[in-house]
Amino acid sequence: MEQPESRSRRPAGETRALMLAVAVDRVKEEGLLLDYANIELEDLIRTAGVPRSTVFRIWPDRVAFVADLVRALFEADPGFDKGFDGETLRRLEEAVAGDPQVMSTPEGRQVALREALRITVSHNMTAVEHTVAFRAYRAMSAALSSGDAVPGGAEVRALLSEIEDRYLTHMAETYRGLNAAFGLRMREGVDERDLAVAIMAMVDGMSDHRRINPAMVDAPRVTALGPEGPRDWHLAGIAVYGIYTAYTEAVEE
Repeated sequence: MEQPESRSRRPAGETRALMLAVAVDRVKEEGLLLDYANIELEDLIRTAGVPRSTVFRIWPDRVAFVADLVRALFEADPGFDKGFDGETLRRLEEAVAGDPQVMSTPEGRQVALREALRITVSHNMTAVEHTVAFRAYRAMSAALSSGDAVPGGAEVRALLSEIEDRYLTHMAETYRGLNAAFGLRMREGVDERDLAVAIMAMVDGMSDHRRINPAMVDAPRVTALGPEGPRDWHLAGIAVYGIYTAYTEAVEE
């Protein structure tokens, strides 16, 4: 057991890092509860073995600590605000590279777009559910939308707004690149950020229902959305494709 005098010599930066590391481990094991009941500073101080006085100089209360903790969770998972994990990005890049002959015609680019969305959305819907950052984001979103008083509600809302803004900025840039690759442009009156908002809202809603009834959402749907014929689709993939085609149009050649 660490002696009190060695605790007192611990620099504030080290204390901060240790507290956040212990809390991140706690969230990985238990999730982030809606009322943050599992994020008790006194308990974390004992586990981390750090000076209590230093902790309360860094964070005057639990709300301030939770805000820093959530930032730490997202910093440890840079794929969250980019919208895709590494594997999803790899699959998307492969689909975009595609067959040059297929990509040489408007019809072929539509086939390639459908395949890109079919593959990446299906994988991403499953992958994102297992990330600590996404689970924390959903817990905090649920707390705000519950109508109950949330500790530090204003700070939590500001933090989520900041995270969503980064996410939408990255996703708008991703869709801008996809449009260029597949010969598309946004329809008049909407832009790539609007597209990102619409897809984000659909995915969030479907993720909520997925937690209640996974089979309802995840069961493969075999359908033909183009001349390539029937394919196995995730329900979210069909929805994303529908949104994408509603918001974009082909660039005239």
